[in-house]
Amino acid sequence: MLKRFMQVVIGLSLLVVVSACTKAGESANSVSAAPDTGAMAVTSSSPSPTPIANPKVRAAGESEFGELEIRSSVQENVEPLGAPSCYGTAEDYKISGTYKVQFTNTANIVTELALPSLTGFIQPRNETIPLKKLAFPGHEVFVITPNYTDCHGISFYLVDVSKDGAFLLQFLTREGTFDQYDFLPKTELKVEKGLLEVQHGGAPGNETVIEQHFKPDFAKHVMERVL
Repeated sequence: MLKRFMQVVIGLSLLVVVSACTKAGESANSVSAAPDTGAMAVTSSSPSPTPIANPKVRAAGESEFGELEIRSSVQENVEPLGAPSCYGTAEDYKISGTYKVQFTNTANIVTELALPSLTGFIQPRNETIPLKKLAFPGHEVFVITPNYTDCHGISFYLVDVSKDGAFLLQFLTREGTFDQYDFLPKTELKVEKGLLEVQHGGAPGNETVIEQHFKPDFAKHVMERVL
């Protein structure tokens, strides 16, 4: 009886060991059969979009006193405007960066102008923008218009260049002093009898168009409204 009892105990022990090995094998097989998600992520990645080439100089103009350039100190972000509006068409470019204005005179002396409020452009083409010039006696004034159109007023900056260097002009009005001003879409800035002529107004709720005139005081670097 004791011999038979020992045979039963040994048989049950072998059965437990075999069962444990079988489960361990199944567990190992289930781990090795899991999909390789790392490899799938690599093979299923979508191709990168083709980058849009950015010009080194975003805007530029030449005068008898030297050259004015606007550059971004960081890589510009260029993307389609995406939807038509009074700011432009869907195909226009929205361009942003950290911009600085540089003037290089005929002696190759470089002057940098601070213009922190200039953070981007909306333009129909992704290329260097030619800067318009206004002529005054002994001075040439560059017009910087970041957006080529707008709903009510196109913002602009003025930079005076002469034999004395380059200076940002401020606008002196009854309401205060400003680094930039605006003129109505589909109008142009003009110089008449030594005064800057601006078609202003047309804001929401006030469609009155006002012809304003500014007298330059280049010694003080201002455009003062006189009419």
